[in-house]
Amino acid sequence: MGDRALRKSDLVKNWMLGYSSETCYNYERLQALGNANAFIPIIRRLYEPEQYAEEISKYFNFFNTEPSYMGTVIHGITAAMEEKRALDGDITADEIVSVRSALMGPLAGIGDVVSQSIVYPILAGVCIQLALAGNYAGPILFEIIYKAIMLTLGYNMYMLGYKQGKSAIISFLKTGVLNQILDLVSIVGLMVVGSMAVNNISYNLSLIGWEVQNEIGSVSFNLQTTVLDALLPGILPLGLVLGVRALLKKRVKPNTIILIMFVLAFVTVGLGALCGAYR
Repeated sequence: MGDRALRKSDLVKNWMLGYSSETCYNYERLQALGNANAFIPIIRRLYEPEQYAEEISKYFNFFNTEPSYMGTVIHGITAAMEEKRALDGDITADEIVSVRSALMGPLAGIGDVVSQSIVYPILAGVCIQLALAGNYAGPILFEIIYKAIMLTLGYNMYMLGYKQGKSAIISFLKTGVLNQILDLVSIVGLMVVGSMAVNNISYNLSLIGWEVQNEIGSVSFNLQTTVLDALLPGILPLGLVLGVRALLKKRVKPNTIILIMFVLAFVTVGLGALCGAYR
């Protein structure tokens, strides 16, 4: 075995190549081949040429995790284990495979929440509002800030895994602190989604109303302003969002949901026309 320790450049190459984990993606091994490519700099630094094929083969096992935000910690842990294996021989290839397999599931769930349920919707919500206001900086800022967050978090998680090792990551997951942080940030994300629903979904029942006149005077009623806005402004857009979400959770087809929206719109307009006849 080689006696060469990893350099910072090797770690950076491994981290950056990890973002190509989904190249050569297939349903038998998912990210395995792309991940194996990411560890070529590590293998070349630590082992002799005649050992390359044997050492890289451990990365051909099934592997699938979130590769950009939180999943990079697995690559850092793996790099540290490979270094120890090459220098001391205390770690077997099976142990490396076992650690990767044990961590890929939990960190996939956490990483998907961070990237798809927190960072993306919050940032997209803000930048979409800029774009709707005619500000061309909206999409540009989205790409720049999104990539900056991804690279910053991904790099730091990678280095955390490399420096602290698997035991620190496992204990960190067990404490539940990370889940509490995710819950707090998720609340902020839900607030952004709620505000987007009110600002961007135009649906109200202001057409539904009537006016009664007699010798005493007149009394008018409007379902939107008299009832719904008094109860909770924006309740209809929010209700539509929650309704669509409920239908999607029940695996209702998107085309069916669109048809339901059309029917709802026609019924609303029809009720408005009916009420207009009594004004």
